[in-house]
Amino acid sequence: MQSHAPQQSFWLVRAVKAPVRWVVEKILVLYYVGTDPKVPLWAKRALLGALIYVFSLGLVLDFLPPIGEVDDVVAFVIAAGAVLFSIKPHHKFQAQAKARQWFGGPKAPPTAVPPVLPPPPLS
Repeated sequence: MQSHAPQQSFWLVRAVKAPVRWVVEKILVLYYVGTDPKVPLWAKRALLGALIYVFSLGLVLDFLPPIGEVDDVVAFVIAAGAVLFSIKPHHKFQAQAKARQWFGGPKAPPTAVPPVLPPPPLS
């Protein structure tokens, strides 16, 4: 009798890999926004506040069934909403490149690097 465990684990890994990669890319975008010196300090503080909440009060609330599963997501959604204007194409590109490095995938085409445009002239 043959075991089908390798085939089942292949499909399980494949089913889990895409959503995990999606979440990791979003976290990496926030990381690159938080480490960019051009991002305003208040936006970085919003991200830091969400992290502090999740790893302090959020840990306590995780033991309460209805609240514990939602509060961490809400904290990050609020923080991401606060810094949404700070997310630039190069942050997304850096996150996608790092996710490709970690998870594998097709190489980025040479034209995938976002162009650096000069500022518009003052009139």
